[in-house]
Amino acid sequence: MQRTSRAAIFDLDGTLADTFPLIVASWNACMPRDYTAAEVISRFGIPEIDMIRRELAPQPCEDVVARFMQHYEEHHAIVRPFPGITEMLDEFHHRGIPMALVTGKGRGTCEITIRQLGWSKYFRRIISGHDVEHQKPHPEGALSAAEGAGVSPEYCAFIGDSPADIRTGQNAGMTTIAAAWHPIYIEQLKALNPDHFASTPDELINLFQKS
Repeated sequence: MQRTSRAAIFDLDGTLADTFPLIVASWNACMPRDYTAAEVISRFGIPEIDMIRRELAPQPCEDVVARFMQHYEEHHAIVRPFPGITEMLDEFHHRGIPMALVTGKGRGTCEITIRQLGWSKYFRRIISGHDVEHQKPHPEGALSAAEGAGVSPEYCAFIGDSPADIRTGQNAGMTTIAAAWHPIYIEQLKALNPDHFASTPDELINLFQKS
C-alpha cells in the first residue's frame, strides 16, 4: 500500500454483504407501486427509512416505515456475505487489525444485518447513517470510525464498492480500496483513481500483508 495501513474501515451494503436485493424487496413491499432495482439504488445515500420519508413527503408514512422494517428483518435470510468476506473478517480479527464500519444504512437495518450475520465482535465502531450529520462522501463518519478504531486517519484504509465510499476515504485522507468484487459501480470507481482495486477479499488481505 502507499503507506502502512493499520486499520480497515468498511462500507457495508455492496461491500461486505449483498443486501441490495433485500432493500429493494422491502422497499417494494411497503411502497404504493413497484420500483426497479435501479430506481431504488439511485435513491441510496441516506438511511432507507429516510429514503421512504423523502419519497412520500409530505404525507405521513410511519406505517410504511414500519412495514419496511418488518419486511427487512423477517426476510433477512436472503442476505449473504460476499464470498470470502467472513473469512477475511476472521483473518483481520485474528491478526488484531482494528476494524470499523461506516454505512449510509439506518441504525435499525444496520443492527439487524450485523446481528443476523454474526459480525458484532468484529467492529470497534459502527457508524450508521443516523449517527452523522453529514452523509458520505463527507469524511465525518470515516473520521469518527478512525477515532473508534484508535488509529490516525492517514493509517486507515477505507474499503467500499461505491463512488461515495472512495470519495469519503479520499476526503478523510485515508488509503482507498475499491471493493471490486461487487462491480455495479466499477466504471465510476475507475474514474476516481482509488489507491487499490481488490477483486476478491483475499486480494484485500494480501494488500494488508504487503503493508
